[in-house]
Amino acid sequence: MAKKRFGISIPDDLYDYLNKLSEQLETNRSDLVEQAVKTFINDYKHYLIPHTCTGVMIVSCKDEKALKEIIDEFQDIAKTYIHTHENNVCIELMFVSGPSEKIALLQKNLQKDGKCNPRYVPIISIKESKSSESQQ
Repeated sequence: MAKKRFGISIPDDLYDYLNKLSEQLETNRSDLVEQAVKTFINDYKHYLIPHTCTGVMIVSCKDEKALKEIIDEFQDIAKTYIHTHENNVCIELMFVSGPSEKIALLQKNLQKDGKCNPRYVPIISIKESKSSESQQ
């Protein structure tokens, strides 16, 4: 497979972690960055390609009221969730299933104003149509 080369700029501390991790895992930085980009794209491809998706969303949030309001608004796709508190932060583990566009909107709403930090981990993706496949 052909590869493209491009330059990136990252903060010093991130660069140091990347170097340490590449040594620890006995691999090179390029392979680590490639793996990170693949993971990131997989976690966020619901923004690009309409499909039905099932996954887990992990959310840390300092504003419990805002978190509950957002989850209530998306109760049709937030199927099951577990809520706990750690160090004055709400932590929510949600099983999410539905249209990718709605999952993306849930994630955007949780990130709004920097109050919550969501991480979506897709488990199952079902393509909606042939036109979606041609966009990949």
